[in-house]
Amino acid sequence: MRARGFTLIELLVVTSIVAVLFGVALERLLKYQEMAERAALEQNLAAMNTALALKFAAYVTAGRGAEVANEAGKNPVALLARPPENYLGELYAPEVSGLERRSWYFDRQSAELVYLPHRRRYLSSASAPPDSLRFRIALLPQTGDASGLRVLQQPFIVAKTPFVWSIE
Repeated sequence: MRARGFTLIELLVVTSIVAVLFGVALERLLKYQEMAERAALEQNLAAMNTALALKFAAYVTAGRGAEVANEAGKNPVALLARPPENYLGELYAPEVSGLERRSWYFDRQSAELVYLPHRRRYLSSASAPPDSLRFRIALLPQTGDASGLRVLQQPFIVAKTPFVWSIE
């Protein structure tokens, strides 16, 4: 009479297949989590840039377009109707190692908006994956065109150190 059940070799083959599938699924999950973090970062930056554009439009319509230069060095999160859920507030030169990852804060000492990325596998800058991403409000230079029309400076948020978050 033949015994029913798995042989040891069949069990090892099934276990190894499950382990490989689990490894592939985990890699995809981590990649998707980093893609979600990048999308959240870009969404928050887009909301702040929109708020800056609205503030600029309010200055221009009030006839105070030159006052837009006062926005440089200010906290752009203050322009939002509601700050992001992961916004820690305005801090003065905090110790980054004690702060929660995936968080924003405004560094009052350097007047920069800082994001602390959690996953940095696909994040790179000039030297190495950055520990934090720093942003500030910059002004487009005031220009004029051939017809003599003057283009006012417009504020926008720019990264202090250029970075690339490339996930394929």
